[in-house]
Amino acid sequence: MKNDDKLKNIKESLLAVMREPRRWLLFVGTGASVAMDTELGMPALASHLLTAIPENTDGWDSIATRLDQGDDLETALTGITLKEPLQNEIARCTAYFVAQKDMSLRDDVLTDKKAWVGEPLLQQLMRGLSPTWPRLPIVTPNYDMLIEYACSKANIPYITGYHGGIMRRRDWPKARERLYRLNPVTMGGKRRDTITAISCVELMKVHGSINLFRCNSDETFVENDIWTVGCPADYTPMVAPPGDTKTQEALNNHDRLFGEALQAIDKATAFFVIGYGFRDEHIHQKILERVRNHECPLIVLTLDPSTELDQLPAIGKSVWVITGIQDQANGKTDPSGTRFANGNKKLSGDFDGVTLWQSVVFTKQILGG
Repeated sequence: MKNDDKLKNIKESLLAVMREPRRWLLFVGTGASVAMDTELGMPALASHLLTAIPENTDGWDSIATRLDQGDDLETALTGITLKEPLQNEIARCTAYFVAQKDMSLRDDVLTDKKAWVGEPLLQQLMRGLSPTWPRLPIVTPNYDMLIEYACSKANIPYITGYHGGIMRRRDWPKARERLYRLNPVTMGGKRRDTITAISCVELMKVHGSINLFRCNSDETFVENDIWTVGCPADYTPMVAPPGDTKTQEALNNHDRLFGEALQAIDKATAFFVIGYGFRDEHIHQKILERVRNHECPLIVLTLDPSTELDQLPAIGKSVWVITGIQDQANGKTDPSGTRFANGNKKLSGDFDGVTLWQSVVFTKQILGG
């Protein structure tokens, strides 16, 4: 089979998966933010923490030493126990750093000078929603608000589970209430109102967000967009730091951060993942269980191949891992090519000059959007 024919078969197979009526869940990883600004990745955050956290902060010196010796941030914060003051300081510095990067992108996304990389895919998934299931769940570990800006610019209603005005508190039922409308219907000469759910995004940020804060006195969570530039001293930004603490923080606040996401995963019948390398087992374990046990389709688009990604196609026949091509000699990834990995070897292979690992390109070439 010629490569052109093989690529055509791959595209047709992907389109067939996407055309089937399913309850899709979109998972958005860090790569979708790094594509907008490379400093939203871990290396830039590590450099910021080295300069922002005072050297005399209790427990920081050993972490700083590991960073100076070349450890990445995840490694430097793994295998240690952070005292609460240092953990809060890391959270504040992390939230401030991400908020500054977020702010530099915000207006460009809102005014359409820059498009969030996942926006075309998001719009296509929204168009495919069923009237009987008009909600698209999005799960993300990202702290930034690029998804919120993209939804606002595209006029896509969204909720995060928090209800209220400037100070919003977690209440999924009340948050959902505002996404219904009354439709007048005339039946037998009589008029009656029916309640219809509005198509929307349900956004679950499982590692926190730059606009989410924990009250130090009573541990309640509030969402406040104004405080992204700085919150009162008696509040702490709710962002789970990298490393072991990230996992522990997520588990400590499991219900508030993960509860709704786990329910959404249980209801989904297909999963689309962009910019994620499957390295946080506490996040994706439930997704892989559902893919394995219920043969749910899983499509992964991300630039860099990895050992974790290599294992996914064996989970199910409808699993697709689509990445750039890694040069085995130098370990670098070629973004101008695409590697398709599927349990069917006839639908797997490397293709130069093809960039279907990018969600924008995938959406245009596979979904026509």
